[in-house]
Amino acid sequence: MSCPLRTYPLRKPENHRVPVPRWTLRLPDDVTHVHTSYIGVQQHSDTELARDASAKAIKSINIWVKELEREDAIVCESFVGITLDDSGEQDVAVWVCYWIDSIWAETTLKDFSLLEFQKNIHSTSARDSIGLWLESFSSEVSRLETNYSGLDYLPGLARLPGTSTKEHTLSAYWGAARDRIPDSAHDLFPKTTDDVPSDPIPKGLGQHLIGTNVANMVHIRSGQFWENCGQQEADSYERKLEGTLRAGLTYLHENPKDTNAMSVRYLRNVNDPAQEHERELKETCGAAFFANLEDLERWAHTHQSHLKIYRGAMAHYKAFGDSRRFRTWHEVSVIREGRARSEYLNCVPEERTMLRLEAQERRG
Repeated sequence: MSCPLRTYPLRKPENHRVPVPRWTLRLPDDVTHVHTSYIGVQQHSDTELARDASAKAIKSINIWVKELEREDAIVCESFVGITLDDSGEQDVAVWVCYWIDSIWAETTLKDFSLLEFQKNIHSTSARDSIGLWLESFSSEVSRLETNYSGLDYLPGLARLPGTSTKEHTLSAYWGAARDRIPDSAHDLFPKTTDDVPSDPIPKGLGQHLIGTNVANMVHIRSGQFWENCGQQEADSYERKLEGTLRAGLTYLHENPKDTNAMSVRYLRNVNDPAQEHERELKETCGAAFFANLEDLERWAHTHQSHLKIYRGAMAHYKAFGDSRRFRTWHEVSVIREGRARSEYLNCVPEERTMLRLEAQERRG
């Protein structure tokens, strides 16, 4: 059976040839949705009280994660936050978890309670020294795209059971990410007509906020892996390209009104955030939400902060050619209205990812 004609044509230029090979993820045929959750512990100061409270929260969440991993319910990766401003606030531990089983995801997240994890910290002053947050969403496979520069390291969604990869030619031109989303053939993913609150609820610490998403909100997780690089290539990335990447994420973090980027985080992979002496891997990822795919595209296509990242990556590829071991990848989801949920407990007021936040209680 032939595929139906596209309503909206591909943006791929005529006679376009990809300069370097790229691969995309293939999920099992019976999988229609994937589910993603970010869990974070935010530390408000570098005091002994805050460090102890963070350690207790991390231990509790680690136990919860490992129990689900033993049951093969989730795939989970652990990170620490890299500070993007001078506030001193930081995510001392972040877990990124993926589910295929929708029932497992719904049941597990329904029972997941930030308040219960907070109760494990018995002192009120200690509880007030940290924040806890959860950001979860469901992605239809037809509204998802992935892109990998190599097959020797496949993190994130690619760790889910039954996945495979295939080479593709929808890369290295503006609009390629949209072309890789299957539903883009018949859907422009229009911006919501809802007004974004000009004076959002978060006023400061001490609040418990729960929210959901507007239509067609976009999530992107974009990763860098240089653990397998030789010393020369690793040094080149760390001295040249990493700073450019950090500057781009910092711009998004500091300019949410201009970019419609929200909850921008820069994360460094660790084997286990509960182990103080665990060696940090040579792997990072940026994670963010955008109000709409058009907003993400506008930053990527037009703003100097991203164009410098793009040009730097191209220069790196050319410098090391076929011998390069530096790997990049990303996953992008266009999320239907109401299919995401966020919760922030005693977090900094900048946390307003889902736009439609409601105060559940005021604390302190």
